[in-house]
Amino acid sequence: MQVSFACQYCDHKIEVEMGERPSAVICCSKCGKSFTIMRPAIAEEILIDWENEALIQKIRAEKSLSSHSSLMSLVIRVIELLTWRDRGNGQVEAIKEMRKWLVEHEEIPSLAELIHLDSNQRSGRRDWPKS
Repeated sequence: MQVSFACQYCDHKIEVEMGERPSAVICCSKCGKSFTIMRPAIAEEILIDWENEALIQKIRAEKSLSSHSSLMSLVIRVIELLTWRDRGNGQVEAIKEMRKWLVEHEEIPSLAELIHLDSNQRSGRRDWPKS
């Protein structure tokens, strides 16, 4: 593959034969500046990789924003259950609401583990000696 371009420093025409090499470092014979050149297919692959990475990051950001909104809705619902919408069973309903949310949003395993651990500890009742 024959590649030619003008040196960006001295405008000297540089020509190089790439052969099978994917990239090459070329020095301008007039000013001595060096350039790294790549075969077009390699450059396109790199560009595609960057575009894919940008898309992945965009999806992650959108998912994070959605999770944040969902978490805020949960917090508001729990506060409502514990305060003015409490019908005497607000704590129980708040815990049910939190567990339901955790099942729907499995991406927060540590919080789910804590709630699971907490419910296991509560289920083990102690038999206190009667006096």
